[in-house]
Amino acid sequence: MKKIKWVLPWLFLLLCTGCYNYRELNQIALTSAIGIDKAEDGEGYTVTVQVLNTQKQGSDSNYSGSQPKFILYEQTGPTLQHALRTIILESPRRLYVNHINLLVISETVAKDGIKEILDFFARNTEFRKDFLVVISREASTEDVMQILTPLETLNSKNIHDSITTDVKFYGMATKVTFEDLLNTYLNQRTNIVLPSVEVVGNTEKGEGEDNIKQSVPDATVQIKPLAIFSGEKMIGYLTEEESRIYNYVQNNMQNTIITADCSEDGKFTTELISMKTKLKPDTENKKISIQVKATASIKEINCNMNLLSPDSIQLLENKINTEIEETIEKDIIKIIQTYKTDIFGFEELLYKSNPTTYKQLKEKYGKELIQNFKFEVSSKVKLQTKGNIVKEITR
Repeated sequence: MKKIKWVLPWLFLLLCTGCYNYRELNQIALTSAIGIDKAEDGEGYTVTVQVLNTQKQGSDSNYSGSQPKFILYEQTGPTLQHALRTIILESPRRLYVNHINLLVISETVAKDGIKEILDFFARNTEFRKDFLVVISREASTEDVMQILTPLETLNSKNIHDSITTDVKFYGMATKVTFEDLLNTYLNQRTNIVLPSVEVVGNTEKGEGEDNIKQSVPDATVQIKPLAIFSGEKMIGYLTEEESRIYNYVQNNMQNTIITADCSEDGKFTTELISMKTKLKPDTENKKISIQVKATASIKEINCNMNLLSPDSIQLLENKINTEIEETIEKDIIKIIQTYKTDIFGFEELLYKSNPTTYKQLKEKYGKELIQNFKFEVSSKVKLQTKGNIVKEITR
């Protein structure tokens, strides 16, 4: 009897193995991206989903010709969940959203507010929280998601990889996962910043297969400057320069280029690597110090200079550092004064450095707290390499 009592629990566990929500691959629609627009009547949402076409060529007797690599489904509903669920009215398979890598939010929706979107994705257990979030600029999310791209089968992956590449080598975009987005929104001392994308070219032709058969596509999806928010609502876009300055301040820069004057009519371009930015608050004097450090290599120079001369190298370093210092200070002040919002997280910095003093300053200045601070920028860029030649090419 004792042996039976000991065996029964183990037998019960063996019978209960397996996933309770297990589904076969041929029963689900693998979703790679989701787009959210306002419904045409202004009530509710229009949701577009990008689904991988897993149908094998020739496996169906009705098959003829090549098949698209992905399929778009679109439905409208009073809520996001309603719109997503009614996708089954046109899709023979239920959506599997656990592995989406991109969420595209239309400019119109972002300007009205994204609180409902945040609530939906945070509440829903079917979604992972590591997908990237972008704003669709001057186009519907459907227009963005239906463009065929030559180097990637899925244009959602094309957008994802383009943002990743920009972050590594230029620094205009920034990678924001849904988890990052949610944490930023929930923190009252920070404001949301998201990358944006735009359809460039002929949208209708970009949907066709010919778009990926020619060397110059009729339409492409391009990464554009950052969209900025106040609370849950989008309030505008930064310029390309301002977007890069945002990443400088946030210590997001990995590798970038900078161009400066080296003479009255000549310019030079350097590549900056190993970049580090440190912020140091001074609440007593209402000042924030921004320190930028990097190493650089000369990629192009259109001035007649002897790069073997230490004086020439010092001159170029001074030009780079001055350009960085002046641009960062100018753009920070411009952004804060124009949009009346702190996208840089300076308030969070002040709070972490001295919570008591921060609360006192916040009570005194309110929303204009950061507008009453000064910024002191210092840049220390060292030129390490000069390229394969050290003098101007002449005959």
